[in-house]
Amino acid sequence: MRSSPATIDEFDMLGYERRVVITGLGLVTPLGDRPDVVWTSLIEGRGAVHRLEAFQVAGLPNDVAAEVRDFDLKKYALPHCAKELRKMRKYMARDIQLAVAAAQIAVADAGLADGGVDPTRFGIDLGAGLISSELDELAPAIAKAYESGDEFDFQAWGRESIGMMEPIWLLKYLPNMLACHISILLDCQGPSNTITEADASANLAVAEATRIIARGRADVMIAGGADSKIHPLSLIRMGLLDNMSRWKGDPAAACRPFDADRSGWVPGEGAGIVVLEEREHALRRGARIHGEILGGGSGCDARPGGGLDPDGIGTEVALTAALADAGIDPAAIGHVNLHGSATRVSDLAEARALHRVFGSRAVPATALKGYLGNLVSGCGSVEMIASLLAVRHGAIPPILNCDHPDPEIQADLVVGSARPLDNPLFLTTNLTPLGQAAALVVRGEGPSSGA
Repeated sequence: MRSSPATIDEFDMLGYERRVVITGLGLVTPLGDRPDVVWTSLIEGRGAVHRLEAFQVAGLPNDVAAEVRDFDLKKYALPHCAKELRKMRKYMARDIQLAVAAAQIAVADAGLADGGVDPTRFGIDLGAGLISSELDELAPAIAKAYESGDEFDFQAWGRESIGMMEPIWLLKYLPNMLACHISILLDCQGPSNTITEADASANLAVAEATRIIARGRADVMIAGGADSKIHPLSLIRMGLLDNMSRWKGDPAAACRPFDADRSGWVPGEGAGIVVLEEREHALRRGARIHGEILGGGSGCDARPGGGLDPDGIGTEVALTAALADAGIDPAAIGHVNLHGSATRVSDLAEARALHRVFGSRAVPATALKGYLGNLVSGCGSVEMIASLLAVRHGAIPPILNCDHPDPEIQADLVVGSARPLDNPLFLTTNLTPLGQAAALVVRGEGPSSGA
C-alpha cells in the first residue's frame, strides 16, 4: 500500500494518473430530487418508507416500500432534450425514466446542459438491475398460451401470443437501455458500459468510469445507477427469497439497519447519477467540484450453494482494495457509509469486515436504507452523494431506526443524532445478498474547501 498523502496537493507530486473529480450531482429518490431537500430529511431523521401505494399487496410478509411519488419525467427535460424525450418515453420502463431524469439533473448541475465537452470524449457507465415487465403487457399473451388447458402451449405462444405483444417490447426492459437513452439524449459518443451486479452495481460503475478518465480514454463520464423494486414481481421475488422485512409496527420503522430487531430489507426506487470529470478539464471551464474519486475496490465471498458468508470476507477485500487503490491508510478515513440492508447476515458480515480493516480504531459508520429503502442498483451512488453532502455540511447523518444496536455488531454506529464531521475522506460500500461487494474512497469538498 502506498503511504497516505497528507494533503490533496501532494497527489500531484506523486505522479498519479489523471485525477477524477465530481462536478455534477443528480438525485431522484423517495426523499426528493434536490440535494438540500434530501439532506434536510437525513439530518432531521425523516425517512420515506410508508405503506405501498402503487398497487395492492396480499400474501407477502409486508406491504411497505419507499416510493418516488408524483414522478413525472417531463419536468426534468433539458430544453434541447424535450422533443426527443417525448418520443422516447413510451419505450422507457420506470427504472430507465428515473435514470434519465437524474442524469439530466446531474448534467445541468455540472454546467454542461448546453455542451462544453467534446462528445467523443464524453462517456457513460451505469449500474442497472433486473427490470420487471409490466403485467398488463404480458398477461394476455400468456393467457393465450394456456387456452388449450393447464399446461403452457409453446406452439401457441410462438404462433399467436408473440404477435399480441409490441414488436419492440423488450427494449423497455433491457438493463443497458438506461445508458442507451441517456447517451442518445446527451450525445455521449465516448465509452459506454452497463454493470448489472445488483447492490454493488453503482459503485462498480463509478470506479470503472473513474479509471476510464484516469487512463485518458474520456474527459467526462456520466456514472452511477438506478433501479425500481416497486413492482409486483420484484416483491414476489423478495418474498420467495425470504429477505423481506417482517416488521409489523409503524411502516416508517420497518427498515432497521444494524438494529437487534431487524428482520429484512424494504424495497425502494430511485437514481443517483454523478458527472465525473478530469480535474484539469473541470478547472479550465470553472466547474464547481463536489469531490474527488480516489480509489475503488471489489470483492466476493459467495459460498457454494448460494448465500452470503457472515464473516464478510468479500467486503473486507473490497474495502482493502479501495484503500490501496487510493493510497490511503484506514486511519485517514473520516466516516464510512455502510450498505446496511437490515438483513441479519449482511449487517453482521459488514460489521465484521469493518472491524478487521480498521482494527481497534472506531471509525464512525452510518447507513441510509432506513430512510430510503433498498435502491439496489442505485443505492451506491445515492449513498455516495449523501456522504458528499455530509462532508459539505460537516455532519454524519444517523442510522434511522437503529434504536437498539445489535450487541454482535462491533462498530462505531452513528445513531440517535447526527455527529460532527471535519474529515473530508470517506469510504462507501455496498454488498449483494450473494456476496458481491464494492467500495469507493472519496474526498468530499467542505463549505470552504478549494478544488
